[in-house]
Amino acid sequence: MMRFCTFLVPLVFIIGCGGPKTLPVNGTVVFTGATENAKELAGYNITIEPEAPNAEGKKHSGSGVIGADGTFKISTFDLNDGAVPGKHKVAITPPILNGDGPAPKPLIASRYGDLGTSGLIITVEAGKPDIKLEVSKK
Repeated sequence: MMRFCTFLVPLVFIIGCGGPKTLPVNGTVVFTGATENAKELAGYNITIEPEAPNAEGKKHSGSGVIGADGTFKISTFDLNDGAVPGKHKVAITPPILNGDGPAPKPLIASRYGDLGTSGLIITVEAGKPDIKLEVSKK
C-alpha cells in the first residue's frame, strides 16, 4: 500500500496542477487616428480566440471588458490571468443591456463583433503584456 501511495501522490500533482500557461494581456482601445483611449467604448466586451488549437486540439478563449479609461485586461481561466501564448483573433461587442429601453446606437462597425470579420489580431508573448487595438468609428 505504501508503494502505491508513494506513486499516486506525485501523479496527482503532475496531472492536477495547472492548465495551459497564460501570459498577462493588458490592452487599450483607440479610434483610428486618435491619440487618446476610446473611453466611449466603456462596457464593450473584448473576446479573443487562438488562431490555431493547442496540442490537445483545444482553443482556450479569453475575454475582458473595456473600462471607463479605455483599457482592459484579458481573463482566460482566472480573473485577469491573461491568455495562452500565440496569435489570437479579436472581437469587440457592445455591452449587454439589462432593461427595456432602446439599445444605444453602436459606436463601431458591426464587423468588429465577429472574430472572423473584425480584422483584429494580437500576438500574446512573454515580456509583451501591453497591446493596442485600433478601431474605426461607425
